[in-house]
Amino acid sequence: MGYLNKHISLRWLFSGLLLGIGFVLPALWILGVFGAAYFLHLVQEEQSNKSLYFGAWLAWSVKAAFASAYFWSTYPIEWLPTDFGNIQLMLIFMYWATVSICLGSGAIVVLSLYKLFQNYLSITKKYFLLLIFPFIWIAGEVIGSIMFSLMLIGPGGSIDASYSFGYAGYLLAEHDIFLQFARIGGVYSLSFLFVIGAVLFYLAYSIQKKVYQFTALVLIILIHLTSLMTFYEAKDISTLEEGYKVVTIDTNFPKVLTRDKASSMLISNSLNDAMEVALAQNADYILLPEDARYFDQRRSVSATKSLFKLRFDNPDVVIVDSGRAESESKTVLQAFVYNGPNNPVEQFHKRYLVPQGEYMPSFYSKFLGLIGFGKTANYLSDVISYEVGSKTSQAKTAENIPGVLFCFESVSPYGVRVLMKEKPDMPFVAHQVSHAWFHNPNALWHQLDAMLKVQAVWNQKYIISAGNYVEGKVIAPDGNIMSLETVATDEMWKVKKITIPK
Repeated sequence: MGYLNKHISLRWLFSGLLLGIGFVLPALWILGVFGAAYFLHLVQEEQSNKSLYFGAWLAWSVKAAFASAYFWSTYPIEWLPTDFGNIQLMLIFMYWATVSICLGSGAIVVLSLYKLFQNYLSITKKYFLLLIFPFIWIAGEVIGSIMFSLMLIGPGGSIDASYSFGYAGYLLAEHDIFLQFARIGGVYSLSFLFVIGAVLFYLAYSIQKKVYQFTALVLIILIHLTSLMTFYEAKDISTLEEGYKVVTIDTNFPKVLTRDKASSMLISNSLNDAMEVALAQNADYILLPEDARYFDQRRSVSATKSLFKLRFDNPDVVIVDSGRAESESKTVLQAFVYNGPNNPVEQFHKRYLVPQGEYMPSFYSKFLGLIGFGKTANYLSDVISYEVGSKTSQAKTAENIPGVLFCFESVSPYGVRVLMKEKPDMPFVAHQVSHAWFHNPNALWHQLDAMLKVQAVWNQKYIISAGNYVEGKVIAPDGNIMSLETVATDEMWKVKKITIPK
């Protein structure tokens, strides 16, 4: 530590390392508490404003860089033309770096609010920390998300606080007991609890009494050890006779397949085989991954429905599908929900799109053009061209239709909460996922699981996912992740089933 004491930037860097490592190596989540406590310690030290603000931004940018490290698992992006191979790493690095910097800017807000309260509130420093810092920490995380949306605004983007990678509260999702605090306010209540723990640990060490320091360290170790224990056993629902019978179809279509006529026919035939198996289970619901395009939305709704009814003899089941569609001169990601032979088809649009994945941010398009990659920017803008449609609300869908959470909408802390306001009595949440961009992104999968656990606990709803290039799963309202029973498998698909309580 002597070397760190002589180099203030390295100390801030070390704080960021401790804060972020748990997002990549979940077993080390407890180090985040030490990182936050060390961050508080550095805030208290005398240093120039330039050093203080730069250091805080550096620490949070490093934290965000760990949380966003999954970007690198997109390499190589197999569906891009071969002449893009030389610049793929540059594109990934540019995205990773700018995202980290934007999220890191939340630390500037934390320091600014801290100094504002410190200068104008006449309360002792210790109580000040305890009472104020959790609130301003959460404000910093939210502002960082807003800065991310501002930086990556584009045809399909909006200014919001949806992107929540790196929120400290998700680290507490590793502990069964702490996870239950998400019932109060989702990840925001967990971040509050996280910072309270860091403040108490900092205060114990700042008192300079070994008994307090020893007690704090023992408590931290005990908390970490108890995170390895299971306090809330998953309910055994395998023998349920009454409930919602749900079948999922996970897919694994080769990434090199394009959506030309030949490959579309191959995918369609494969999905029809999977659908035959799924319908044979007499399920109430069948869920497909995002952008599966089982139902052809280029045809009229009535024609598509009639063809399906004719092929499978009027099945009485709810099928949740989605795909690329045109609406009001926009390219949208549109859900197509078949609701039995006698009810109308439900259609609605994805409300949160992923920069770079579903639309090209204006900043990147202009930057690539400035450095001589204008053709690259134009190609990406043409291929990645989704926009948010006008029909994002699910409030008017039939009562028996589940709330549909599209892929990365799960990263929004209030993704399921919005669905709850629109459909408070929905049977469950159907989560459509596609990770065809990635190559075994374990860090991403674990973070997304944490986000889903927090949302399931907060909203007390089952979340059932069906995935492309990722295994579908069930998240129970107590936060337990449950597996589905495999019914049949093929080279390109896997059909699973489960019954959940009504």
